[in-house]
Amino acid sequence: MDRIYLNFSDPWPRKKHADKRLTTKPYLDKYMQILKPGGSIHFKTDNESLFEFSLNTLSDAGWRLRSITFDLHNSPFQEDNIMTEYEERYVKQGRPIYRLEAFCPTVQ
Repeated sequence: MDRIYLNFSDPWPRKKHADKRLTTKPYLDKYMQILKPGGSIHFKTDNESLFEFSLNTLSDAGWRLRSITFDLHNSPFQEDNIMTEYEERYVKQGRPIYRLEAFCPTVQ
């Protein structure tokens, strides 16, 4: 698989549910197993806490990060963006959309 899209997944905001977030180490390890070398995750969310958590877990796990923005619709990355239903709803509410691309590290 070349790419995984994680768009507006449940942020699981309570600390006791943090292990259910799709960017925790166990999930990242699974993604590494199914992605081809150089494969990537494209991640979008409206939840700033989840985005910051994901930046940290991806970085700590050795994923290369690029195209990071804390406001997708006021960034150069907007040009190629395909909006999801949730994204349209959040943009209409004036909420910023957070986005990143993460490239798989060498399989261990």
